[in-house]
Amino acid sequence: MTSIIVDERDVTEQQFDKALKKAKYFLPLYIFVPAAFWVAFHFSGTEIEWRAYGLGALGWLIALFLRGPLSAIVMKLSKEKATTIVVSSSGVFEECVRIAILMLTSTTYSWSVSIGQGWAAVEVLFVILNVIIIASLSRRTDEKAMQAKEMLKMQGNLTASPLWGVIERIFASAFHIGCTLLAAKYPWLVVLLIPLHSFVNLTALKLAKKSIVQTELLIAAIGTIVLVAGISVLH
Repeated sequence: MTSIIVDERDVTEQQFDKALKKAKYFLPLYIFVPAAFWVAFHFSGTEIEWRAYGLGALGWLIALFLRGPLSAIVMKLSKEKATTIVVSSSGVFEECVRIAILMLTSTTYSWSVSIGQGWAAVEVLFVILNVIIIASLSRRTDEKAMQAKEMLKMQGNLTASPLWGVIERIFASAFHIGCTLLAAKYPWLVVLLIPLHSFVNLTALKLAKKSIVQTELLIAAIGTIVLVAGISVLH
């Protein structure tokens, strides 16, 4: 039995090292995502309002910190239940903070687009930081590090191409920008955006364990629809 466990750990370690090497090459592409949106909106005639961009980034961070107390409360539950609760709460915290920022500042098109881009950009930065943190596990063989690697393996993150992560950021960014535009035009839509946001995150989390392709197709479809709808109603 011990030899089987050791063999499984060796396989996980090899998969982790291989995935890490590939991920490093794709990090610049993550930075390309917010830059691509900036270029697209620039050439469509919408300039970034940097104060709004910064507020969008700040809003995402506030929503992240607001989830902290909830994470502390549910930490005694099983990992699966705790993760489900925290991920499900993402829609509540993010959409409430988003609408609050819009209502307290401005709901013009360029301002709202800039908030959405800032919101999406800091999330991309967070993903990059996660990759760097995960990379720090590569030399560690302690129990917690091995558990983290095993969790990544179970989620399919050790075998999937890092390109999927970049694609996900593109459509997740589209979703955030679209949600911002929709909320700016129709603030009452927040009651629909909250469950939609939580649904996307929770479904993606569960679906990723089965099929990364289906996961990205879901995010791509919803992200595209929300962005197109947002641009249509506010522009």
